[in-house]
Amino acid sequence: MPPQPAVRELIPAIGYIRVSMLLEEQISPELQRASISEWARRSGRRIVDWIEDLDASGRDFRRKIMRAIEAIEAGKAREIAVWKFSRFGRTRTGNAVNLGRINLAGGELQSATEEVDARTAVGRLTRGVLMEIASFESDRIGEQWAEAHAYRVANGLPANGRPRFGYTLRGRVPDALQPHRTVRKPDDGPERYEIDPITGPVLAQVYRRYINGSGGRELAAWLNHSRYFTARGVPWSDSTILRMLDRGFGAGLLNIHDPNCDCKTRAKCKNMVLIPGAHEGVIAEIEWQAFRRRRLRVAATPPRARASVYPLTLRCGHCKSRMTPTADDRQPGVWYHCSAYLRRRECKARSVRRHVVEAVVLRELAQWADDIERESPVAPAPAAADPRSDRGQLDKQLAALDEALAQLTVKLARGIIPDEAYGRSRDILLLERAEVAEALDKLDVPVPLSRHEYVAVIRNLVDEWTTLPALARRELTADVLPVVEVHRESRTFAWVVLRPAWGGERRAVLPR
Repeated sequence: MPPQPAVRELIPAIGYIRVSMLLEEQISPELQRASISEWARRSGRRIVDWIEDLDASGRDFRRKIMRAIEAIEAGKAREIAVWKFSRFGRTRTGNAVNLGRINLAGGELQSATEEVDARTAVGRLTRGVLMEIASFESDRIGEQWAEAHAYRVANGLPANGRPRFGYTLRGRVPDALQPHRTVRKPDDGPERYEIDPITGPVLAQVYRRYINGSGGRELAAWLNHSRYFTARGVPWSDSTILRMLDRGFGAGLLNIHDPNCDCKTRAKCKNMVLIPGAHEGVIAEIEWQAFRRRRLRVAATPPRARASVYPLTLRCGHCKSRMTPTADDRQPGVWYHCSAYLRRRECKARSVRRHVVEAVVLRELAQWADDIERESPVAPAPAAADPRSDRGQLDKQLAALDEALAQLTVKLARGIIPDEAYGRSRDILLLERAEVAEALDKLDVPVPLSRHEYVAVIRNLVDEWTTLPALARRELTADVLPVVEVHRESRTFAWVVLRPAWGGERRAVLPR
């Protein structure tokens, strides 16, 4: 009886499918799956699992491909099969590291359409060349995107052409193949953002509500209840709405990656700067500054104290701890007690009655406003330029200095100037660049109001104290008087120190 042919054992493999975010590389998952399945049939492989990364970039490995690599290391499969080697990844370092993990575990990476024998030196070289070509294409496309983004920003447009809440995007229409993206529409004129007659006032109202004391959750609930959803048509959350407000698009600004940052992952870098855009803001500059001041103040406030209904923020003048409002039957009304004493007994039992402190604070604020108004009139300051135009000028100066440094380096490389002249010129340009960069950093700090500008706020606070809602009263007080220090030396003698937002301080003795 003739010997039976040996049955070939099928090699277990994992099929990996990646659809790129780039239009020219969006090879359908069905086509990739069919190609890998046909390759497995004719080459003696058995696909034990399928892993798909849809709309994922190959420039990093924070993808589901890591599950396939971990399966190889765990012995669940021996190979990873892809449609082309470029589907595995498009970054040199990531390809080398993760391919090394697969090989160390005794596995292999296979391509259904680029069949090479990686067991030989020529096969490994061929695969390496194909991966290098994929990395080169990724770098080339990245450079083209960077140039396109730089061109848009230079013309006052955001880096991408997505719709923005509160605005109507003109000159672009949704892409028929990719609804979440847009394409140019030449017959609609140049690309621009115009304030939407319906959602534009809503965006301005969101900013003003936040300035007046509303939080992210309250704003999101109001927008969702009013059926005003995001530009993509999904409901708001507190994080998405605050992120939108922080970007400053509604104030006529663009939030871009800092051109001076040398990081390699710009898409995820948090080093951002604000520059003026070509669009009109829905709020004025003074409202934008008020928004930023409250954002900083809220960030510095403990979460439990952000929703407090008590208008004053009191601190113990002796240990600097926060004064905690409490109420009980033994002490009618609300009393502020030193929190350090309540928790650890490290401070003395210092307390003040709420209505007494508030009455003294209102009296002193009213007197302060009178004193400011009685001051000798100050000569009107020359009209200051819009900070956004200042930033635009500084950005141009910074770009010009960078270009001068680049030209200087080229002249040195070509031997046009000697090393000594290069060193002196470079030092001068670097000094000028540091001064411009410092001026740009200063523009990121919210502009404080002058003491005379606070008079109207104080008058409104004092006159409307009993009629203002609790939240609005607290926000106005926090804007004028961030902290009040309480000092008590005995049961019969106590005083407060008021430190307003415009500087200085005032001391007032509390009645018994």
